Amino acid sequence: MKNQETQEQKLFEGNREDWLNRVADFTYEKVKAEFVPAVPRENIKLSIGFMPKGSQSAIGVCHYEGSSAGNFREIFISPELGAGNLIDCIETAQVVAHEVVHAMLPKGAGHGHKFAKVMKYLGTTGKPTSTVAGPKFTMDYKPFIENLGMLPHSRMKSPAPKTGGTTAAIRCIDTDCVGASDKSIAQGWGLIARLSIATIKKVGENNLRCMACGGSTYVEMPDKVRTDYS
Repeated sequence: MKNQETQEQKLFEGNREDWLNRVADFTYEKVKAEFVPAVPRENIKLSIGFMPKGSQSAIGVCHYEGSSAGNFREIFISPELGAGNLIDCIETAQVVAHEVVHAMLPKGAGHGHKFAKVMKYLGTTGKPTSTVAGPKFTMDYKPFIENLGMLPHSRMKSPAPKTGGTTAAIRCIDTDCVGASDKSIAQGWGLIARLSIATIKKVGENNLRCMACGGSTYVEMPDKVRTDYS
């Protein structure tokens, strides 16, 4: 039965960017029905591409107008995401929705209250910094994706070397942080600093606070930690 269901899953007839934009259109209209968007849909562009340096472990990123010569809000979705089946496509759609919500909100909203409220409305679960498709999201997006077709994409591996790391990124979750830069705000964060993994293990991730504003932080460990740091 499982093989039969897999065979019946149709492939989207357009290209990858067309698929991303169709999902973005669907998300934009759902959010617009309850919330006022900061920018029109045509000001949001989407592409598949590897994450910028310093954010290699991210699976999606939204750059704001200051990073775009065309004055657009530019979203990149990681090609390391899967698309081989309906479950993979729903989760990839959730990443698209996550970044589209960033783009629809005012610059500086980050992963704060407004963002969390919209993502909850869409039916995602988990922390605002790392949402996943919840039952409501899956129920809403599943028939849409089944009708649209599966994303025409094969999972890729990042070309960036992933040698064992010894430091981790400490990201302030408040974009109003006094230590925030234009780049960190564009990524939805306040101050972004690095700290040795040895120190993090000694202090404890839950005890770390932003060194600029004293706010809560998110610790982003490297994909691969050096053997003697594991």
